Amino acid sequence: MSVIKRPAALITGCSPGGLGFELVKAFEARGFHVFATARNPAKILTSSMGANVEAIPLDVVSRESIASCLEHVRKRTGDKLDVLVNNAGVMLMGPLVHASMEDARKTYDVNVFGTLAVAQAFTPLLARARGVILNISSLAGAIPMAWQGVYNSSKAAKTFLSETLRIELEPVGIRVVTAMVGEMSTNIYDHVDSGEGFSPSLPKESWYKPVEDIIRAQGRGQLQLNNEDPRITAQNLVNDTLGGKRGKTWRGGVAGFASVASWLLPGRLFEWILHKDRGVYNPSITRVAAAQSIQSVG
Repeated sequence: MSVIKRPAALITGCSPGGLGFELVKAFEARGFHVFATARNPAKILTSSMGANVEAIPLDVVSRESIASCLEHVRKRTGDKLDVLVNNAGVMLMGPLVHASMEDARKTYDVNVFGTLAVAQAFTPLLARARGVILNISSLAGAIPMAWQGVYNSSKAAKTFLSETLRIELEPVGIRVVTAMVGEMSTNIYDHVDSGEGFSPSLPKESWYKPVEDIIRAQGRGQLQLNNEDPRITAQNLVNDTLGGKRGKTWRGGVAGFASVASWLLPGRLFEWILHKDRGVYNPSITRVAAAQSIQSVG
């Protein structure tokens, strides 16, 4: 197996239709040999991929899969790596009081612990190259949003993990960029109707039954009105990564605006702006809860 001569980037979560897929093409266009990874790498192989894209399997929650991927990259690069992109992630929507604990743990396994496990495995290679880690977090990790508390909190955890890595890895020559990504036109919501990525239908006695349609619309991404083409987001993130950026970068949708608004506006006002059309303030929720309380007392 020959050693590649180009700078090398490894990207997790590269299935078509997502940001990772566009990041593969953007890094390859900048002269990189790209290790494009997914649980099923066959999905990555399309005519739109260049000659310097290598699709390999990687499941970020499997120790064995990470070790196998690491060994392959070591042989191909001569034991170094210039860029690691932790993009793999899963969505979970629905009210917190109805969230499946099993699904919540799976969400954290991928979004948080998978990121940490991959970073731990590849930091020796990155240190040799004085490389860069780009962690794809989310605007959701900075702003509390009803009906997606598990997902948001996992992204908040990933953000703090990434920013702590930035501090700890700077002395060894590894730069860390945390992408606070906003709305994009990707396939992240495509599995909602199959039940994957969304808590089951609300219990019939749920307080939130009066706004279930709104909750499901949010779960399908139908309330996002400022989606950015992921090709643009990917190009901007590659520019940030290769241009010396470190720490948080706000890209996609209204991410830049939200970062400023959350700082300038009073907390309760900003919260109201975010939620005024998402059913939280529907008086029917209060009436259902009050009626149930009366029944339970009676």
